[in-house]
Amino acid sequence: MPTPRRADGHLPPTAVSVVGLRKSYGDKTVLDGIDLRIPAGSVFALLGPNGAGKTTVVKILSTLIGADGGQARVAGHDIATAPQAVRAAIGVTG
Repeated sequence: MPTPRRADGHLPPTAVSVVGLRKSYGDKTVLDGIDLRIPAGSVFALLGPNGAGKTTVVKILSTLIGADGGQARVAGHDIATAPQAVRAAIGVTG
């Protein structure tokens, strides 16, 4: 489903942006090219069966583990090059 645009036709600011996120553990691929765009101020749920990669996505976006490929920004900060800024901007609980 496309992201709704504001009344002026522009997209709302992005809280989380993910393109081509990949992660493997040994020969087991757990994320294979995930793309997300979560607008700022929205409520977002990450749903799926056991083993779908939900926890892995959250761990990568919160900089607890590294991705093997792709790009991600959280609160405007690149998770790979500015992990401290990401951590300062978010709160995560299990």
